[in-house]
Parts: sequence; C-alpha cells; structure tokens
Amino acid sequence: MKSKFSPRILVAAVLLALGVGGTAFAMNPERCGAGGGRMEQRMAYGMKEMSRLHDELKLDAKQEAIWQEADKAGKASMSEMRDQRRKQHEEVLAAVSQPGADLRAIAKQMDALKDAGRKQHEANRDRWLAVYDSLDATQKEKARLFFKGKIEHMGQWGRFGPGGPPRN
Repeated sequence: MKSKFSPRILVAAVLLALGVGGTAFAMNPERCGAGGGRMEQRMAYGMKEMSRLHDELKLDAKQEAIWQEADKAGKASMSEMRDQRRKQHEEVLAAVSQPGADLRAIAKQMDALKDAGRKQHEANRDRWLAVYDSLDATQKEKARLFFKGKIEHMGQWGRFGPGGPPRN
C-alpha cells in the first residue's frame, strides 16, 4: 500500500513548523516596528512592575547590591538567549534547506538549546531567590503579596482570555 504523504510534503511541513516557531523566538523590536514585539512589551511591563516592588521593599545597601546583581545578570541572560535563538533559527533553516537534511539531528540541536535556556532560567531564578532570602519578614510578605497578585492576574488573562477557562 502506497503512503499518501511523500517525503517532500513531510519536509515542507517540518520546514513550515520550524520556520513559524523559530520566527516567533527570533523576533526583535527592529522587525516588529516602533512598538516592539509582544514579548518585548511584556518584558518592559514586567520590569516596570519589578521596579514598583523594588521601591516598596525599601532595601538596605546589602539587599540592594544583591538585587542589582540579579537584575543585571537577568537582563544580560535574556539578551544572550534572544541572540542564541536568532542564531539557532538561522542555522536550523540552513540545515533543513539542504537536500537530505537529517531532521533527527536538527531536533536534537533544538533540544540542546531548549536545555541551555532552561539552565539559564534556573540560574536567574536562583539569583532572584537569593534576593528573597536576604529580605526580612516584612519585606518577604510584601514580595509574597506582589507575586500572589501577579499569579492571580495571570489566571484571569490566561490562554482562555478574561475569566480563565470555560466552566462546566
């Protein structure tokens, strides 16, 4: 029995999926116009919110130094990861454009970048948890309430829109 899907159709479908997914990760403000992309807008809003928390906590000099180190490292890490994703997108597109491209090898390459991103995310999280560990009880409570509000807001405006998922 003959297969209805030719290898060319499969490769075209994979190319399309990689192109769309890679493009979403590789977007930058210059390509998105003056307002920047959604990710950049969310990051800017998140930074503004973190600035508000920073002001509310009234950090001492030692805490401030830890905060600034976490903030600086986090921003550098995000920029580095964005550049890595852009580079990987170009490499994946070039590899999959070659006749006889090994899609398994390309998938492994993509998994390696995902793992590296997860490690960077964990390192950033650990730096911010060091900030949290340096806070006194009153400051920790302010931080807890701040993040509780953020999590509640995320639930209201999740992938299902205002109000969360449909209820039965």
